[in-house]
Amino acid sequence: MLDLDVQKLIKDGKLLVWLDIDVNGSRDAYQRAVDFVAAKNLAYNLSSNWLPDLGGSELKRVKETLYANDFEWSQKGRVAVKMPPQRIIVEIWLEVAPLAVENFVALLLGNRGKGQESGCVMSYKGCQFHRVIKGFVAQGGDFVKNNGSGGECVFPGKKGGFKDDPAGLKVKLDARGMLAMGNSGKNTNTSQFFLTFGDMSRLTGKHVGFGKMVSGEDVLGIMEQCAAPEGDDSGKPAYPIMIADCGVCGLHEPAPMDWVKRPA
Repeated sequence: MLDLDVQKLIKDGKLLVWLDIDVNGSRDAYQRAVDFVAAKNLAYNLSSNWLPDLGGSELKRVKETLYANDFEWSQKGRVAVKMPPQRIIVEIWLEVAPLAVENFVALLLGNRGKGQESGCVMSYKGCQFHRVIKGFVAQGGDFVKNNGSGGECVFPGKKGGFKDDPAGLKVKLDARGMLAMGNSGKNTNTSQFFLTFGDMSRLTGKHVGFGKMVSGEDVLGIMEQCAAPEGDDSGKPAYPIMIADCGVCGLHEPAPMDWVKRPA
């Protein structure tokens, strides 16, 4: 059963949830730039010790000259002086796929403790998209092994996965941004899910559809650009794609940049 706080947010059988996507360690790279400016603004005569306050020419100088030529700092890794878009908002359908929705929301919130089988914290936060194929899907949710060979649902005693929601199997996966459960056959839903990159009607009836993206096309586009090289059957993306944070809209919904640590 969904948490009472979540139930209050359901309107006409629909619920909005969010996922913040970190591509290629951009959050670490941005925080590194923030810390560099905070530490070196006086030495390099910058107008502020807070990166977002710097002008365009200063940002360019920080990235291309100052950081690159600072021996101590440049050893720490790359910097990003601007963050790419991060947030995807998805509308999910409780009346269509109640089991899939309950499982998905619980993993977004990460409030069900550790899995009985895996011993891993049951949460999508920090989970990778392990399979990204251009024109097909971006698949993630394997919080157990992060490579597609694992996964676990939140329902006790369902080692092999929970059953398919009948109405969810009728959802047409015929558009970009559709949300569906990954599986290894009938009634084998665990924690893996995917977002479509286009019309995937051939998957209709084989996977439980339970939502659609309503915001974040720019993020989905970046994810698709990071797809596995053509011919790579593993589907491993060219750059790591991680769910940095996630939750239910209206319940816990920090601004996309709230994670940044400001200088003291």
